Amino acid sequence: MFAGAALGLLVGATHCATHKSTTVAPATPSESPPARPPKAARTEPPFHPISLTDEQLARACKVQPLVARASAAENLEPNLVNAIVWLESKFDPKASNKSGAKGLMQLMPTTSKAMAAALQRKNRPFDPEFNIHAGAHLLRVLLDKFDGDEKLALFGYARGSGRVRAWQKTREPMPAGVREFIAKVERGRKTFARLGFPDAAPRVCQKT
Repeated sequence: MFAGAALGLLVGATHCATHKSTTVAPATPSESPPARPPKAARTEPPFHPISLTDEQLARACKVQPLVARASAAENLEPNLVNAIVWLESKFDPKASNKSGAKGLMQLMPTTSKAMAAALQRKNRPFDPEFNIHAGAHLLRVLLDKFDGDEKLALFGYARGSGRVRAWQKTREPMPAGVREFIAKVERGRKTFARLGFPDAAPRVCQKT
């Protein structure tokens, strides 16, 4: 009850002791607080797609049926696989690096052998069909291991699942190199989605 109203009622009650009737002034209603201005809508920064040379695009177009089949078999988004292939090898099936990683998805020798055994296939890291399916299977294994957390799965793809487990025991930020890898994968995924891959690959590839 407002102070003014309480005081008015008290005066009125006292006054009633000597008079038969009295009028109590109504309490002054409180003023509504000023309305808050609406929050400004969040605007996302402009998206800058990755740059693909004509040769890279032609190679990407060539393997889209393989990406689609491997992604379906492993229940993955095809353009997530496309993004990793682009980032790892720029769609060059003969790519290799000094650490020993080979093929489109840059599988290390021990990883390639393990995926071949899991898929009950021959280990052929430079074979596009095998390499893409093996890499997709590795990503599925990592997603299952980390309860569907895509960032942790990509962390494991880039650095190995053991490094992820070790990092989880600390309170440190995710390593800068891993964050950069994840951001590049996301940029690649959006780029290939805008191209309409893998479904629109035949139409896009006619221009290359």
